[in-house]
Amino acid sequence: MDQVLVLASLAAVLAIGGVLLWRHASTDARRAASSAFLENQLNRGRDARAESTSFSAGTPAMRSGFLGWDRLLRLASVRQSAGLYLRLAVPLFGMAALAWLLLGIMSGAATFVLMAVLEYFLLWLRADKRRRRMISQLPAFLDNIVRLITIGNSMGSAFQTAAANTDEPLREVMETAASLSRSAKELDAALAHVSRLYGLKELYMIAAVVSLAMRFGGRSDQVLERMAAFMRDVAQARNELSASSAEVRLSAWILALLPVGIAGFIIVANNNLFMGLWHDPTGFKMLATAVALQIGGSYWLYRMAKSI
Repeated sequence: MDQVLVLASLAAVLAIGGVLLWRHASTDARRAASSAFLENQLNRGRDARAESTSFSAGTPAMRSGFLGWDRLLRLASVRQSAGLYLRLAVPLFGMAALAWLLLGIMSGAATFVLMAVLEYFLLWLRADKRRRRMISQLPAFLDNIVRLITIGNSMGSAFQTAAANTDEPLREVMETAASLSRSAKELDAALAHVSRLYGLKELYMIAAVVSLAMRFGGRSDQVLERMAAFMRDVAQARNELSASSAEVRLSAWILALLPVGIAGFIIVANNNLFMGLWHDPTGFKMLATAVALQIGGSYWLYRMAKSI
């Protein structure tokens, strides 16, 4: 029985890993080099005390969550509370208990795993939608800063005013950075810290420009204006790539989720068939082969998405 639960859990983990790796592979590969360079420039531009303060503030938020749970809830704008976990636990344990009573213990275990995957997936979809909305708002936010700098405001004052006039959900991020900058933290360090909290790599570029403007001065408004134009071009190119690769991505979703969905349906609806395969030597080999093929398929889907 324990082996069956381990197999069902492994299949669910593989499905989550395949989908998330496929979703984020191209984005991570495209931004990894620029993020590393900008982070090095920011760390080099700060003194040791500011750097130590920034990283000590960011470490608990990055280490306290399992598999990015804290960051996921923060991006989804969901506050951690007893009510949240109660809303997650009631359908999870309720459906599992119902399947256990009506169909058996194996169906209850499979239902528990599938409901947990579904709840996490829905939270991830909401967080991803809000993150995309934040990124799409950044060019307009930079244009607002440029206008304020042009009429004579300083970089810090322009940022504070623009943050207060930004729409949600980006306003939540910028207000956090503005609040940190008002509490004796440099603006570039505050932006870098918020970028780590929310996983928004684009804020590193803004932090780099702010750092250079605060250290050396110059026409930071022109740099921000060109950065806003660059972000719009990137967004347009991303939309075109997304439209041209829609068939490939849809196929990846189906290939990643269909085997796990069929396996879960068989376990929930027909315990005898699954247990017959489990106890039969040939059937057990078939199940082991299916798990191996799922692992290999997830890997190749990741490679395919990364190459797009």
